[in-house]
Amino acid sequence: MVSALLDKWFHPNRAKQQELEDRIRELQELSNIALEIGNRQIYQSLQVESNELLMKYFVYAFFDGLRFLVPHLFLLALISTKISSIQLPVSLPALGDKLSVVIVYIVLAVLANYLYKKYKRNRDCLSKIY
Repeated sequence: MVSALLDKWFHPNRAKQQELEDRIRELQELSNIALEIGNRQIYQSLQVESNELLMKYFVYAFFDGLRFLVPHLFLLALISTKISSIQLPVSLPALGDKLSVVIVYIVLAVLANYLYKKYKRNRDCLSKIY
């Protein structure tokens, strides 16, 4: 339930993107057929339409990406107002003894995303078994 809600929030254009993907794939197949039969004019018009749809797909993907990044940037700004760096017990060669909160946040966010996807994949596999 929460997963579906978050997915709808972060990817509101997913259905439109899927439709565009399917249409682009169909146009590519038609382009290949036009190329095989040697009809250059149909091939070019199909390629033009395919490129237009691809640009629309990229716009949807870009705005979905922004919608995913903005909460992270807001949270990072909120955290960095309170804590600017973390003092390490040892000095690292390239970083020294202080580690920026930005680096820690990025590492933890990537790790959390990886673990969430792994959990989701395992949960989906188990639901198929039962």
